[in-house]
This record gives sequence, structure tokens and C-alpha cells, in this order.
Amino acid sequence: MPLHEPDATDPMMFVGVTLPGDLESTREMAYVFAEEFARLGHPAVQILDLFRKPFYQGAHQALLALGEEEVTRIVGECADLWGRFVWVDEDQDVDSEEEQDMREMELLEIEMPQPAQQGGE
Repeated sequence: MPLHEPDATDPMMFVGVTLPGDLESTREMAYVFAEEFARLGHPAVQILDLFRKPFYQGAHQALLALGEEEVTRIVGECADLWGRFVWVDEDQDVDSEEEQDMREMELLEIEMPQPAQQGGE
């Protein structure tokens, strides 16, 4: 099969579809976008900027359909509810090989069962 010609029998071929929807389903979609990014820790300003960029087609179409004022209200509501948490990702300090070996030995001591005591000796 040539590289750039799609095969109709290929089950892994990407297929884009449009789904019918009304203004209410668009509003729900806007809530989902805003909530997802608010849960990731993005502030309302960044989320609203995402809606303004045509690159993010779903969010941008919601902005065009609902208007700036409605999307700003939705983003603010989601950011107020979910924006209280900020995820922080930090690298751990790298231990020396000796420290790693000591930790492994400590874990082995914890996990290894102790032999039963013989009575009478």
C-alpha cells in the first residue's frame, strides 16, 4: 500500500466526523474544556486564551457560538471551583549508588520473613 493513499479497509485509519448539536450541547462542551484545564491547574486567563485561539478548534467554535461573555462566565466558574489546586512536579534528588544500595537493603530487611524461633534451646 502506498504511503499517502488511505486504505478503506484499514481499521486504524483516522476518520473525522461532525456531530449534530445545539447551543446547549455547545455550552456543555465549553464547560468540559474549561473544567479540564482548570483541573490541570491553569488559571482562568490561560483557559480563556485557549478558547480564543483557532488552533483549538472545539474550544474556539464554542467561543464563536456562545460569545465572549458566556465563555468568560463559564471559565470563571470552572476556575473558581477547580482552580484551587496547583499541581507541582519536582525532580527528586539523585542518590548516590551507596545510598540506593542502603535503601534496597532496608527494604529487603523489612520484606524478608524472620525464621521461627525453635522452642527449648
